[in-house]
Amino acid sequence: MKFSTFPISGEVYLTGYFVALALSFGLTFYLIKAIRGFNFLTFLLNRLPISAGNSISPFGGLSVILSFLITLWLLLFSGLVDARNLNLICVLTLGLGMMLILGIYDDITNCPPRVKLLVQIAIACTLYFAGFQIDRIGNLVDLGPFSILLTVLWIVGITNAINLIDGMDGLAPGIIFFSCLTLGFVFLERNIVEASFLAVILAGSILGFFFFNLPPAKIILGDTGSLPLGLLVSLITLLPLNQGHTDEIYYLIPVITLLIPIMDTTFAFFRRILKGISPFTKDANHFHHRLEKLGLSPSKAISILFAIGFYFDLTALIPVYRIHLIPNFIPIYFVFTIASVAILIYILHRIEKKQNND
Repeated sequence: MKFSTFPISGEVYLTGYFVALALSFGLTFYLIKAIRGFNFLTFLLNRLPISAGNSISPFGGLSVILSFLITLWLLLFSGLVDARNLNLICVLTLGLGMMLILGIYDDITNCPPRVKLLVQIAIACTLYFAGFQIDRIGNLVDLGPFSILLTVLWIVGITNAINLIDGMDGLAPGIIFFSCLTLGFVFLERNIVEASFLAVILAGSILGFFFFNLPPAKIILGDTGSLPLGLLVSLITLLPLNQGHTDEIYYLIPVITLLIPIMDTTFAFFRRILKGISPFTKDANHFHHRLEKLGLSPSKAISILFAIGFYFDLTALIPVYRIHLIPNFIPIYFVFTIASVAILIYILHRIEKKQNND
């Protein structure tokens, strides 16, 4: 299925952003109050395994996902968004709904990793056949039968990357927010309407929750939020490809804006493999854990990671506003990124080594 594109005015962008922001803020505030009070809801939650010894609700992602979807449907029914976008909104709602159910189930039962992965693959395959596909890279590489493999890898990979970095208050929402801003700028500059609009709506939805998730958090995303949010980010980055924008820049920008979660997930995967343990095993060696072990407060740790992410976001905007650089830019930027990552990892390793020797 190909999703057609239709014009959306700047006023509708702003309306969607502020509606999503207000809804997210209000729903999160209400959820915090409801869970902290004594009622039937807290009676049930306190008996869940995930709530044992934890006074903070792990279901905060509900407010983000609901505010995003409610905003989209409100704008559609009000006529501010073209009615011909119904197919796109229905597919997004279906995908997010399935992943939300998986996240809630995981938060309640601590679902086995392999079962969770299989369900994620099934959801990714469903979305692939609904139109979210990586068919080719630029004008040179036609993926053919490998299209579904790369698409599923991207969707499942980004979904789990966001899930894995949601281990420190404020980190995952902040990374998503800055990523949405960058993607919004990129897609707006290139007149990619629907993807930029979805990025703006998501930015508003995540910001309303972000206020309550800063250290010390009053509420957290949980898998209820991190899994569908990771899915949504992956789908926003795939939408331009569906609409015929297959230049290399549309593969480069998403990778750069999500570089921190992608790096963290990649290193975690190979770290566990080299140790001879399951790659699905949890550990405390993610970037945010390592910064905490250096004695940094959660606020300082996420500030450092935000600064690094923002640095890469800014560099990723270069080819967008200097389009003539693209033919020679991709290989140079690839080397630049690898070198930057290597330097950052080296600095972190040296600091850790010095601390261990003291």
